[in-house]
Amino acid sequence: MTEPLGEGALASDRGRGRLIGVVLVIGTFAMCLIRLVGFVQANAVDVLCEDQWDFLHPLFDGRGPWSCFFWQHGPHRQGLGGLVDWFLFNATAWDVRAEAWAAVAVLSLATAAAIALAARLRGHLSWSDAAFPLLLLGPIHWETMVFTPNLAHSILPLLFTVSLAYAWGPAGPVARVLGVGVFGTLTLFTGYGSCGAPVTIGLALALWLRPGTGETSVNRRQIMLILGMLALAMVAFAHGYHWDRGTPWRFMPNWWDYPRFCALMFTSLIGWREISAGAAIVGFAILGFVVTAFVAAAITIWRRNTDPRARAVLTLTGTSLLYAALSAFGRLSITLQAAFMWRYVTLMMPAVCGLALAAEGWAIPRGVRFRIGFAVVWLALAGVVWSDFKPEDNAAIMAKGKNLWVASYLRTRDLNAANQASGFSVYSLAPASPVIAGQLHWLEQRHLSFFRIPPGKQ
Repeated sequence: MTEPLGEGALASDRGRGRLIGVVLVIGTFAMCLIRLVGFVQANAVDVLCEDQWDFLHPLFDGRGPWSCFFWQHGPHRQGLGGLVDWFLFNATAWDVRAEAWAAVAVLSLATAAAIALAARLRGHLSWSDAAFPLLLLGPIHWETMVFTPNLAHSILPLLFTVSLAYAWGPAGPVARVLGVGVFGTLTLFTGYGSCGAPVTIGLALALWLRPGTGETSVNRRQIMLILGMLALAMVAFAHGYHWDRGTPWRFMPNWWDYPRFCALMFTSLIGWREISAGAAIVGFAILGFVVTAFVAAAITIWRRNTDPRARAVLTLTGTSLLYAALSAFGRLSITLQAAFMWRYVTLMMPAVCGLALAAEGWAIPRGVRFRIGFAVVWLALAGVVWSDFKPEDNAAIMAKGKNLWVASYLRTRDLNAANQASGFSVYSLAPASPVIAGQLHWLEQRHLSFFRIPPGKQ
């Protein structure tokens, strides 16, 4: 009689534990979302800024949605970000704040997808999944949310990368083929999500060469369908594409600064933005763990192991590692401090998610203490990212400058006068650009963006 009662008590404890996990995850998600909504409400300003004047050219020219989709800005295309811009700007009379609100929605979806991935791999939701909102759903994305809103750069690619990890990992055969095909295509076309395309193709080829057996394996028929869809996407992407580095490039003789650049990109994510021995050590430690997780996942797959977790980990870590490497080669020639650019942190997050999934997979078979230890470290790391309040400070400074600039321009209708009066420029590359002046005139003629304000209320 005691054994059934013991089993019942154990099941009851598990049920209570999982209920606590659900409540904690939902509560954390809500808390993070409230903070992010307040952040956008306080700091999003209805005026175009910096690169927006460039990548919104199709809209200024009156082109259709597919021109926005295929539009190339630097080395990448705008992809789905261009389509979203076309819809939002036409639907809101060019309210620039709409893209910031869209970013909130996309980050919420990315967070939900990450939680779903971890829960599906584990078999149930855990209180440790509260780390995903802390990591992904915060103001740390401020540069591409409210300073120069650009969904295509890295916010949409974050969602696509997590979705790809789910499709490669625990998804069923039909969902896998459709998911990898669709999200692989969108990743290729949308911003720096293109870094995930080689990882996806490499994973598909590895599974083709070394297919596993069992319910969670990916058979060659699925791989053929996936590779066919990705091949068509690559042909479409290549049509009319031209290589554009975006910035001048030269190889740096201090080759060791390239891995150091990648390491500092990880310390930037956790709020340590300085060139120092301590930052380098911590950055290399995180980088080393991520590389280890990637290599371990690759070895598992090559040994024909059908573990979905390995496929998800390889997708997440591989995308961030390739992005970090390309960023180092492209930006180190400018300065090593470029590793601390805020817009880079978004696509470093998949690596941290992949590392967490790999660490959990290592901890689960080793007992309760290891699982609890993993959960505590994972939550602490995500909490460090979320507790960084520098984004609010930076965004507030930029919002103040933008608001002063808009007020000055509405008084003077003079680009130079607005720059001088506000101490701010909406296009720092060429503050007095006649092209920008012409685009402002174009907006005013059509009563778009901040020109929607009635003359009597200026």
